[in-house]
Parts: sequence; C-alpha cells; structure tokens
Amino acid sequence: MKYDEYVQRAQDASSLVDAGDHEGAISALRDLLSTDISDIDKAMMCFNLAVVYEKLESDGEALMWYAAGIDYETRHGRYYVAEQRAAYYARQGKHRESLNEYRDILGRPSLAEQEKERIRQTIEVLGKQT
Repeated sequence: MKYDEYVQRAQDASSLVDAGDHEGAISALRDLLSTDISDIDKAMMCFNLAVVYEKLESDGEALMWYAAGIDYETRHGRYYVAEQRAAYYARQGKHRESLNEYRDILGRPSLAEQEKERIRQTIEVLGKQT
C-alpha cells in the first residue's frame, strides 16, 4: 500500500471514531490490518481497535486487540501497545495486572535507561495503590 493511501485510510478511521461511528471505524481498521502495511503499523491499528472497543465498554474485545498489537510489536522489540495495555489495566482499577505488565516491559532488552526509569517510577506508584 502506498503511504499516502495508508495515511488517508487511517485518518478516515479516526474521523469515524470522532463522529461516533464506532462500527465504521472498526471496519476501516480491520480493513487496514488486511493490507501489506508493516507489523508496527498493524500494531497501531490493533491499538486503535482496542481503544474503540474500550469506548464501547467491551473489555474482552479491547484486551483481545491489545494482545494482537503486542504480538505484532514484540517481533520488533517494541513495547508501546504493551505499555498502553498496562495503562488500560490501571484505568480499570486492575492494579495487579497493570503491575505485572509493567514489570514484564521493564525486563525487555530494548529499553533505554530513561525508559527503564520511567517504568520503574510507574511501578512504584502502582505498587502503592495495591
């Protein structure tokens, strides 16, 4: 897929979310997943799907899409979607799950020292909440 087309389709999906057309956004994001975009971009589309399902208060679907995004990003040493899932757990009041997620992220060899410190601080704050 050409980059311009990818950007337009991703923006269209975002506009659908903004307009409250969650089903349309889900369809658009799933369509993007079926293309030849990179694994990193697919991870982001999965994250976007998780956010839409979170808006729909469909926790099971949201978690499924977080997991799918993590599968895509982990192959490339990335952790953005994993960190977002950890934050999702914290927002849901599931501090133990959030802590476990952040601890898992902290063990990844691709983290820079600054990132490790940010994750450690988050773990410390969450630890006080459990």
